[in-house]
Amino acid sequence: MADSTNKLQSKYTTKNRYSNFGHCLRQIHIDGFRGISAMDLTLDHPVTAISGLNGAGKSTLGQLAICAYRKPSTALDYRRQYIKDFFPISVADPKPVTDKAKVVYIYETDDHKKPQEVTISRASSAWSGYKRQPERHCYYIGFTVYIPKVERRDLSVYGGATLTFTEKRDLDQEVIEHVARIIGHKYDTVGFQGVSHKNRESEIGVASRLGYSYSENNMGFGEGRILYTVDALEKSPEQSLFILEEPETSLHESAQYEFTKYLLDVCNRRHHQVILSTHSSVILNALPSKSRKLLIRDSNGVELLNEISSNQVRSILSSGHVRALDICVEDVFAKVLLSEIIRGKRKELLKTVAIHDIGCKDAVREAVRVLKKTGKNAIAVRDADVGPNPSEGLFSFPGTKPPEVEVFSHTAVRALMRNKYGVDVDWILLRDEVKDHHAVAACIAKEAEAEVEVIRTLAIERYIEEISSEFDPLIQAIEQAIG
Repeated sequence: MADSTNKLQSKYTTKNRYSNFGHCLRQIHIDGFRGISAMDLTLDHPVTAISGLNGAGKSTLGQLAICAYRKPSTALDYRRQYIKDFFPISVADPKPVTDKAKVVYIYETDDHKKPQEVTISRASSAWSGYKRQPERHCYYIGFTVYIPKVERRDLSVYGGATLTFTEKRDLDQEVIEHVARIIGHKYDTVGFQGVSHKNRESEIGVASRLGYSYSENNMGFGEGRILYTVDALEKSPEQSLFILEEPETSLHESAQYEFTKYLLDVCNRRHHQVILSTHSSVILNALPSKSRKLLIRDSNGVELLNEISSNQVRSILSSGHVRALDICVEDVFAKVLLSEIIRGKRKELLKTVAIHDIGCKDAVREAVRVLKKTGKNAIAVRDADVGPNPSEGLFSFPGTKPPEVEVFSHTAVRALMRNKYGVDVDWILLRDEVKDHHAVAACIAKEAEAEVEVIRTLAIERYIEEISSEFDPLIQAIEQAIG
């Protein structure tokens, strides 16, 4: 798959993009929609996968993207989507958008240095700016693209006894092979049979394999949805925009992987642009890093992370139940220090890693070896006086001394202890003849009449504030280890 992925990426370079994909979307700036403010969704690959917890805003991005184009002048049976279609204002939802909400679409042009920019904003209660949009066929494949006909009282089921067959539409053999490869079994034929009942017209998927013919009335949900999705991707005009809502629904993992391969292939052949929402680590892992996006929503708003690893996404989506990386440290102080470094630098990593306080440097080294032997992804962050050995997955904190000594030796930390608690750190350690660095925090806490956890946390926070940039290489090493 690497060759096809590289070929597709080469078609999508800035200089080649317009000649292959036409007026595709380069970027969408979103401001004021369902709690999303001043966010830039940059589309670095023909297939963009957006992941995140439920309620993060994945559907919002896809719904705004589908509103990016005017109806093609050559289109007949086609209805474009508008922002008002997805963000209705009602008594139940009086403020899905802010009064100054806007979305800025940036499109590729024949001059890659001069992209086209179109702003859609609210003028009173209406949206304006659509007229300057380029034309393109856009398709929203949500959960209703395929609803089993037995669940929607379709005429093919409840009028089955008196159905009249009309025109039949067979799929090309190549398309049938795509569906077969995704689902995992061979078909003899696949097509769509036109049906009529009491002046109502419809179309029903029909397949045959192993000498048995069956309609979608007896298909599984995953099989039926793939049939309709692949049919749409193949019969639509080239250079169409597709928004897919969680295409992994009701697909086993092999089918998810094969469907992702198919998306890369169809974009390579037909130059579609695809934006999909997903919770599937299989789909994310099958896509190149430029395709992966992660949305995180918290009390501060919604943040978009780019090129995130599938392991990291899996850990975040499982709320930490599945960890992408085990990190071994020597003691509790090192564990708290590393946790706070990560919290300040890349908070989302905390749900991705598990930090274990193991013991001495030799125990930490052995723990990493054993974890790796059992198939775990593991590294160590040892005390600075031990030093790193990246080839064995052994890293270290900044400095040259154990972390307790580095922290409580820092002038800013000593000033904090003196000003807040009236404790002279140098004198207390000298007076009590503290030789073991593990006892430093407890000794200071006793003199300050405070809990050791409080002293430790305050000191670590001040220390991190003072030398924040020195932790960047360590964070980079952790991210690289996550993969």
